[in-house]
Amino acid sequence: MLLGKIVRSSSHVDYVCQVYSPGEVEQPPVPADYGFGTFVRIALETSSPSWLVGLVYDTVLLNPDFGNLGPRLSPQAELAVFSPDYLQEKAILIGITALGILTESDQSTQGVPMLAALTDALVEKMTDDQIKIFHQGNPSLKLAYMPLLMSQGSPLTLHLLRDIINRLHQIFPEQSASLTVLQRELIWQSQVAPFGGRS
Repeated sequence: MLLGKIVRSSSHVDYVCQVYSPGEVEQPPVPADYGFGTFVRIALETSSPSWLVGLVYDTVLLNPDFGNLGPRLSPQAELAVFSPDYLQEKAILIGITALGILTESDQSTQGVPMLAALTDALVEKMTDDQIKIFHQGNPSLKLAYMPLLMSQGSPLTLHLLRDIINRLHQIFPEQSASLTVLQRELIWQSQVAPFGGRS
């Protein structure tokens, strides 16, 4: 499912996607499609199809009318008819952190990607099969991007990692034991470490 397009980046691994609004695509995404912890892929300009794999970690709402208390020439319901461009000024932006690269031949690389996405690159929600391929290891699953997420220092990182583990529990039921150990460690870090439980 198409979610939107890249409008800017703040680093090699940090991107901002503008979510498609009604009228821009045939089936515009709903909030559940780009929620916190959603895996996405961003099209890369390469000779063979490949994508940045990323994770939604933030949402920002843009409303240019906020704080404008002046008189309105048209009621809100008529703006779509008389001022359709006004509606397009409102936007939903999602922050995406890149976790690696996935190719058309199902080859995955985790960690800081070598390539970067370009402005207007398409952003899609990943399917469970695509998420599984990205994490498939031999014999266990790969989570080589976890140090990258941990190094960002965001207060939401541990929550993001816990969401990832919960999602992978569903996709890799055979890895339940390993994921449970990792999940317990993350829970400990989020509950105990902030109070000085680890030096």
